[in-house]
Amino acid sequence: MASYRRRTTPYQTYGSVAYAPAYEGSAVRAPGREEVYQPVPRPKEREQTRRKALVRTRVQVREAGQVAPFAVVGFLAVALFAIMLVMSYAQLTVVNGEMVSLRNELSDLQSENAVLTAQYEKVFDMDTLEAAVGSTMVRPGNEQITYIDLSEPDTVTVYGEESTGTGLMGALDSAGQLLGDLIEYFR
Repeated sequence: MASYRRRTTPYQTYGSVAYAPAYEGSAVRAPGREEVYQPVPRPKEREQTRRKALVRTRVQVREAGQVAPFAVVGFLAVALFAIMLVMSYAQLTVVNGEMVSLRNELSDLQSENAVLTAQYEKVFDMDTLEAAVGSTMVRPGNEQITYIDLSEPDTVTVYGEESTGTGLMGALDSAGQLLGDLIEYFR
């Protein structure tokens, strides 16, 4: 009789894991001893041989050219305007100082004017005038009062000026004067 020998395989499960004999029931396998102590092999670096010698390209440098006249004129104009600006600020400062001194002088003169006006009104007191003139001083009557009507436009008539000629000579004179006025207007 043949002995029946049971065949033992390391497979303990069925299914997709049945073909992985090292499966021990965990999804992550514990590293073995040889995997821990052996260094990971690194790929060998390939040395590249240069077939051609590197030649640097020659950079062509442009020689320094002449200075453009417009640049010089522009820089001079900017410098001139900067100097003019500084000078105008200096003049403005001087004028402001003069204005302050003139305002102080104006306030002094206004106070002096008030004092002198008060003294003037004291001198021309009506009682003093009546005492000096006596009873000959009377108020003006209606026939002595004259009103000036300023509602009309201003006109001036100069006496003694020759009047313009008439006829052909007057027309030529007025045309010449009109032409002269036009030229003077557009100057």
